[in-house]
Amino acid sequence: MPPDARRRNGDPATRDARQMSGEAAAGPGSSGTRDQAPQDARPAPLRRAAPLLGLLAVVAAHVGLALYFDPPAVILSTRPLPGFDWETHYGQVHAAAEAYGQSGRTWAYNPQQLAGQISGVIFDADNKAWEAWTIGLESLGVPRPIAFNLFLWLAAFLVPLVFYASARLFDVRPWTAVAAAALGSACWFFDALAHWCAWVGMICWGFAAYLWLLPLAAFWRWRATRDPWWLLAVLALLSLLLNLHPYSFFLLAPPMAVLYLRDVRTLGWREHLGVAAVAVGAVVANLWWLRPTLRFWSYILDSGFYLDATVDYVLTDWLGLLNEPSVSGVVAVRSGFRFLALGGAALGLWWWRRERDRRFAPFAAALGVLLFVSYFGGYLGFLRQVQPYRFILPAMYLAVIPAAVFLERGIGALRAARPPAAAWGLVGLLLFVTVPRLARDVLYFVPELLPQQTRPLPAPPPDVNGGIYFGTIRWPAPFDFRHRPGTAEDLPAMAAFVDAHDDGSGRWLVEWWMLGEHLAWATKAQVIGGFKEINLAHSDANLFRRFPGTEMPGPEQLRQYLQQYAVKWVVISNPIPALESRTDLLRLENVVFRHRIYRVREPSRLLVGDGPGEVRAGLNRIAVRGSPGGSLVLRYHWLETLRCRPGCRLRRVPVPNDRVGFIGVEDAPHDFEIFNAY
Repeated sequence: MPPDARRRNGDPATRDARQMSGEAAAGPGSSGTRDQAPQDARPAPLRRAAPLLGLLAVVAAHVGLALYFDPPAVILSTRPLPGFDWETHYGQVHAAAEAYGQSGRTWAYNPQQLAGQISGVIFDADNKAWEAWTIGLESLGVPRPIAFNLFLWLAAFLVPLVFYASARLFDVRPWTAVAAAALGSACWFFDALAHWCAWVGMICWGFAAYLWLLPLAAFWRWRATRDPWWLLAVLALLSLLLNLHPYSFFLLAPPMAVLYLRDVRTLGWREHLGVAAVAVGAVVANLWWLRPTLRFWSYILDSGFYLDATVDYVLTDWLGLLNEPSVSGVVAVRSGFRFLALGGAALGLWWWRRERDRRFAPFAAALGVLLFVSYFGGYLGFLRQVQPYRFILPAMYLAVIPAAVFLERGIGALRAARPPAAAWGLVGLLLFVTVPRLARDVLYFVPELLPQQTRPLPAPPPDVNGGIYFGTIRWPAPFDFRHRPGTAEDLPAMAAFVDAHDDGSGRWLVEWWMLGEHLAWATKAQVIGGFKEINLAHSDANLFRRFPGTEMPGPEQLRQYLQQYAVKWVVISNPIPALESRTDLLRLENVVFRHRIYRVREPSRLLVGDGPGEVRAGLNRIAVRGSPGGSLVLRYHWLETLRCRPGCRLRRVPVPNDRVGFIGVEDAPHDFEIFNAY
């Protein structure tokens, strides 16, 4: 039977479309999807307006909380959000904006980081939408730091609207969609990992972890109506989502595949072509960053250092117990709203399965894959590369929709069944026990609501709840995980010191990764440091990646390292006696806050050899003046897109313990320039 005839004769997609338009009602044992609304005696205009008023109330509460955690004094200041991953991501955005201003491209050769590093590819593949957002707003006159900060507000403010719209597209009735928006808002603020992502700077993933619901819901609506405008919406949303975070592909592939394959025989050739066009179009929309990323793929390294949970985390997450901070974040495990969503979703899926609801298959497939990756990915090497525990966030957010459906239906069923008083007593007892857990999750992040200590103790207060980040409800000095103005003041103070003392003739080796990231964008100095586990071979230049913790190389090995990378200054923030005791190589110069600044006693030059020559480096450019000429070697990482002028040639020079190698110059004149030819 041809596809058109099958659709006329009642194929599942056509039935769904009729059900959505009110031509069919869904009930137990049917294949329909519309949730049953109870009878409402209120006037029709009031019935239509009431859910929108409820949504406005949820949005108002959500925006108020967002402004509490991310206040205007921070977002609208001329300083980018400080500390943690914010330093890394602002450095990436800053380099992309500078490169775009120079060349119209967002990647570059950056000789000021890691002895020469490609920026804008691979390591910041999860930052592309943020870069485009910042560049776009800056072109409209918004200062770069403010444009960067506003992205956090964008990610936070859209949460309830996306949940409401996604639920409605999945044919959830209005009041249930409002409940989904409220539960999604609670998960955003009061789930530990979700809050940690928004506080520490993993905002692109936090954003994508809920935004993916929209293209999935739009694809569901297209499948039910076969309206090509919905495919166009899927294309736009999918293209945006892949720019936001490439791992979004892994979120959407399982449920979209289920939806497509389930109805593959009922689709006409135009519809197959439309689905293929969406896939191709989404790739084309992301070629601007995919092409350079694939071009330099040979430099990629292992990424499986964090967020690699195993099955035991199911139990510790459920109990709210800290396991490994490198997996769950430097935050107490507050997971009450997460398990409210997941538990409600399990019951909602059971209900849909019982009713043969067509939403069951895509939701079950997506949740099954996401939960498997989250809690079993730590066992599998290829899944460790995507930091699998992060996928618990999209699982939680997806679970919100069936959970809201079940909660609404469950409450309605209880009211309709008129159970005996003992049953209501049991429900009340369960609420009496479970509500405090949710309340404690809220209080953990809003400690102003906690009772305050007023009576002094005769002894120092005991550490009854663990460290400042990991405690439960900490006492007596809570930590609230808010963004506040005036924090991390040591970072700009160190940048001022570096600007005052750097002459461009040598590099700064920086031990503390946050400080290294800050100095890389806040100064013109050449910095070796920053995020130690950067997944590029250029990180071989970082001594503190080679020797993590307090372990240090032997005396001669350290001397050779300092010489090989022309290190002139060493900045140490955490105690490393094995390094700081090397007074034969280092001399303490100054202390800024807790950062101890050492000067190398006999620094080498950026140009190998004892001859003359001055080297100056900037984005996409290394200039040499007064060199001996001929055959030379510069202590900068090689890159195949670099060229030399006038009349000189470049070659790669192997370097011990460095997979990238240095730049060799042949037929060099006394004055020459190395530039990125793209």
